[in-house]
This record gives sequence, C-alpha cells and structure tokens, in this order.
Amino acid sequence: MAGKKVLVLGGGFGGVQAAISARAALDSTHEVTIIDRNRVTHLCGMNPLLIVGERETDKAGRSLGRLANRGIKYLEASIDLIDTEDRKVATSAGTLDFDYLIIALGAQYDWDAVPGARGAYSFYEFAYARRLRRRLSRLKRGKIVIAASKPPYKCPPAPFETAMIINWWARKKGIRKNIEISVYIPEPGPLGVAGKAASMQVRNALDQRGIELVTAAGVTEVAPDGREASFANGSSTSASIIATIPVHRLPDVVAASGVANGKPWVPVNRTTLETSTSNVFAIGDVNVVPAGDFAIPKAGVFAAGQGKKVSEVIASRINETPTPGPYDGVGFCFMTYSGGRSATVGGEFLAEGGPDTFLSEPTVSGMKSKERFERDWRSFKI
Repeated sequence: MAGKKVLVLGGGFGGVQAAISARAALDSTHEVTIIDRNRVTHLCGMNPLLIVGERETDKAGRSLGRLANRGIKYLEASIDLIDTEDRKVATSAGTLDFDYLIIALGAQYDWDAVPGARGAYSFYEFAYARRLRRRLSRLKRGKIVIAASKPPYKCPPAPFETAMIINWWARKKGIRKNIEISVYIPEPGPLGVAGKAASMQVRNALDQRGIELVTAAGVTEVAPDGREASFANGSSTSASIIATIPVHRLPDVVAASGVANGKPWVPVNRTTLETSTSNVFAIGDVNVVPAGDFAIPKAGVFAAGQGKKVSEVIASRINETPTPGPYDGVGFCFMTYSGGRSATVGGEFLAEGGPDTFLSEPTVSGMKSKERFERDWRSFKI
C-alpha cells in the first residue's frame, strides 16, 4: 500500500496530540506533517499565574521543532489556503497535498470587535500577559476590571480564576485593602457549562474574596486611554486596569475553505469529529460539538482528547482495523484560586443523559497536579 500523508494544521494542544498519536499508530511508510507559523507556542493556561510573577516567561513555551525527534515533520509557515476539493494546503513556504487533513487552528482573536480592546490589557495572549504583568508590578491601589464580551471563549474558568489569583497576590503584597476587583461577563452566571452547582460554587468563591461579579454585562467598548469601559447592560466603570477577554471567532482561512458551511464554527460528526468532507477533520477550538444546552468547552485538554480520537479514526482507516469507539467529550480545566491551591472543573460532556460535570475544591495537591501538567506539556507528554 502506498504511503499516506496526514497533514495537521495548527500546533496547539489538539494539533500536537493528533500528530504524536497518528505518528505512533502508523508505520514509517506514512507521513505526518504539522504546520504552524509559530515555532514556539505558549501555554496560555499559565498566564493567570504569570501576570502576578508566579510563573516565569521563559518556561511558558515549547518548540515545535522538537517534534522531529518523534518522526513528525514540522513546517514553520502561515497557512494561506485550504483546498479540500483538490486536497491541498497553500502556505507561505509552499503547497502541500494530503490524504487526511486535521484542522486544529484554534480560535482567532478579534481584538477590534470591541472598540478599544486592542490597546487595553489582557491575559489571553503571551505578549498581552507580559504587558499586564509589568503593569501589575507597579500597582499600589486602584480598581482592576476583568471583562468578557461574548461567549464562547477559551478556558471558561479563566476570568474567575484570574480574579482570584489577583486577589491572592494583592493580599500577599499587603495592598488588597487598596484594590477593587470586578469581573464582568456576558452570561447570566459564571461557568454555566459546568452546571448549576459549579456555577454557585464560583459565585460563592468570588463573594468570599470580596470580588464583584456583574453578569449579563459583556464589555462593549474600552475608552482610548484604557481607563473606562462600557457594558451591554448600559453601565460603565472607570478602572486603573481593564483586562479584556477578546472576542473569539473562526480563523479567516478556515472560513474561506467552506468547511464551516457558513456557520460560526466548524460543525463535525460528534463521534469521529469529521467534517462534511471525507477524511477532513476539525478539532479543538475551531469546531463545535453540542453538549446538552452548551457545547464542548474550548480548552486545551478537550482539544488534546479530540486530537487523539481523530488520530485513532485515521489510523483505523489507513491500517484497515476496526473503527474506534466514539468521542466521549471527557476533559477538564484547572481553576487556580491562589499561588498554592488549584481546583479542577470538568466532566464527561457527552454522557448519556447529558453532561456529567464537577468542580473540585481547591487544594495543595491540586496545585501539584497543575504543576505536573505544565511540565508534561513542555515535554510533549500532553
């Protein structure tokens, strides 16, 4: 049998796991290539601790070039065109053909969807997180606002986690009495995707720490000087620091390919994560997998699980082995409350009868699990 070409677009959680798993399941006659314009990618889940100096910037990244040690070809290039009909992908470094395509390009941040957000603070990109870290290091008093515009956004616990970490940091520095912390979200409650019990747990945790939560109030505009924000409920507030969560949308190159059929995110087969085009798959933040009243959260562990499942499906087709079981929607996010304690929120989102979810209590052992997770990510175990 002639060798097959498996092409992975995107070097995040899902893309890397798909490439590693596919390479392990296929013999050397088959080729696995991953494309990403950034040779070094960063673990954005470290950013909430990075902004308060609890993580170092030089330990927040990993080089995709190291995948060559696993027999995976890496191409550092931007993706210009995805042609599913002719089964080709045009990049800044040339055109590649494929037999199997895995689209794992994540969500594109639309900083201009909220006027003023591009010039404000954020912790959702590495460069923005470093800038916010510098600003926080100088803060002695004032108000900090964390504001989301509209769902979905990556790692649903992030706004609440970040607020609690800042609260812990301010107490450690002895300036908490001089600091106000507010979280504005567009949803009717926090962490709704994890269920009513988890949502109430988060509300209580914020309240116990003196953190204001304003619901049904997505940010609509940030003033040019970055010190005032307006919200969908008609309110506005002034602050020393306004950190926004950017609007997430489908990457332009994916939308132009037609695999989304004009929808906001790429629809996929729930069991195989295959798009409407045969042997073309979409995983992670770029897709939508309905789960009860919500969808599978946009978070790294879910993307990695999808990458593994897709590689199993592809390997079964190439190796002519039995079709693997369906994608189960299992995953989690860490939710850190301080520099020493972390919780876990997650579950089986495609469980029979609806999502089966949980939010654990924050513990020291939870933080150790998070630290181990970060080490495993850097060494490509995840």
